[in-house]
Amino acid sequence: MRFLPLLLLLLCALRPAVGEAQGWTVLEYDSNGRVVGTRHNKDDGDGANAVSGSRQQAIEADALLIVDPTARQLADLRQVGFQVLQNNVLEGVGFTLVEIATPAGMSVPDAMELISNRFPSLLVETNDLMDLSGGSYRQSQIASPMDFTRDLSGWGEVPDSCGNGIVLGQIDGYVDTDHAALRGKGLIYESFLKPDRVPAAEDHGTAVAVMLIGRSVGGRASGLLPGAKLFAANIFERRNGRDVGNLAALVRAIDWLVTQGVRVANLSIAGGDNKIMRLAINRALDKGLLLVAAAGNNGPNAPPAWPAAHPDSFAVTAIDKTMRLYPYANRGDYIDFAAPGVDVPTQTPRGIKNQSGTSFAAPFVTAMVALHLDAGFEPKPELIRRSLQRYSMDLGSTGKDDVYGWGLVRLRPSC
Repeated sequence: MRFLPLLLLLLCALRPAVGEAQGWTVLEYDSNGRVVGTRHNKDDGDGANAVSGSRQQAIEADALLIVDPTARQLADLRQVGFQVLQNNVLEGVGFTLVEIATPAGMSVPDAMELISNRFPSLLVETNDLMDLSGGSYRQSQIASPMDFTRDLSGWGEVPDSCGNGIVLGQIDGYVDTDHAALRGKGLIYESFLKPDRVPAAEDHGTAVAVMLIGRSVGGRASGLLPGAKLFAANIFERRNGRDVGNLAALVRAIDWLVTQGVRVANLSIAGGDNKIMRLAINRALDKGLLLVAAAGNNGPNAPPAWPAAHPDSFAVTAIDKTMRLYPYANRGDYIDFAAPGVDVPTQTPRGIKNQSGTSFAAPFVTAMVALHLDAGFEPKPELIRRSLQRYSMDLGSTGKDDVYGWGLVRLRPSC
């Protein structure tokens, strides 16, 4: 499959729309989703077992993640009150991830310090919570009958065969595999929740899957690559009305995509910087899996969202039909490209729903990266990033900026 560059002929002066920031909370939750405390991290240095420095991120309470502990180390930790909750041998990314419960009455920082003193070389981290990168901001109050995204992105409508031979991945919420736009498609769904948990974020996960590979239903446009195969991982569960994902599930999902031979994955999710997340991403990149991630929806003053902020991820922000920035989009020098993501008519288990956020911009760049790989590009992020720059319309300040990155990227597949 090939792709063709598109030039946008209409140039206009643009001002980013400024919205009220939605700041990140620093909360600890128990297994039932109840807030049980707060935490403020500090930079404890560069040791493998230090809490990731200078970040504000909600975490799972009373639990930690450790990488490649020996049987003797685990036995020692049990002796002082730690309990093994999950032990996962991850063949794709090449390490063992163990989730442990902290001793009763011991805070997470104290538990990390205890492990640090006993095993200075052991990588230990918090089990950070993940957010969905979809927001509630809407410019219209009813589901739009028109999908402006295909014209704005330059993608246009494509036949059902478009994407044949391409393998995509997504890490998101629950996907309704019986949805009319997905039934009988090349969709393989896997949940990475604990068995007793209730899957969540079905409107989000289903919408992203349909955007990637869905068939045309009710006159709506088909997915961007409807002929492609999609491995969809769910890491989100519902706790007391709140949709929650965590790092342990994310890492296991990344490992699964690697073992399935996926070459590019869409991650419309956001969390904080974490050494174990970095390790998983680096190992996945080594195996040829490229990640396209939503830039985050926590406002212009928020810290960088991960995994989008990883230097080798493709970080995507959202613009509306007039090419103005989504008001709640994160900003920062990690932003690579902009794509349509405001008031997007999406297909969900409950019908058509307008949704906004960097979540719904990321699939456009995921599809574009997939086209590059299919055209023979090596799976090297910087190589593909430079190619996408050639097809980008500069927005905001001249050149790359912290708001739009390199600007609106536009490609049209030849299928």
